[in-house]
Amino acid sequence: MATRRWAGENGVEIETTILKGREAFRLSKDGYFIAYCATMDDVARIVSLDSLVEIVDLTAPDEEDGSGESGEEPGDAK
Repeated sequence: MATRRWAGENGVEIETTILKGREAFRLSKDGYFIAYCATMDDVARIVSLDSLVEIVDLTAPDEEDGSGESGEEPGDAK
């Protein structure tokens, strides 16, 4: 499962994690753990959801399986 992250005002950060086999939201402020929340409604009791912005990773995923790499240069004759 891909981790999703949000940032808010005053150093607030929320990320998804797995806790006891279920998805949970980990709330931190300025790098310090504040709480685990089971739902976004629980998060909303602590932080204004209007202030949150999702952090999206735009980097390309690594190709760990090596597919697409034949070891030959483009244009090499077989």
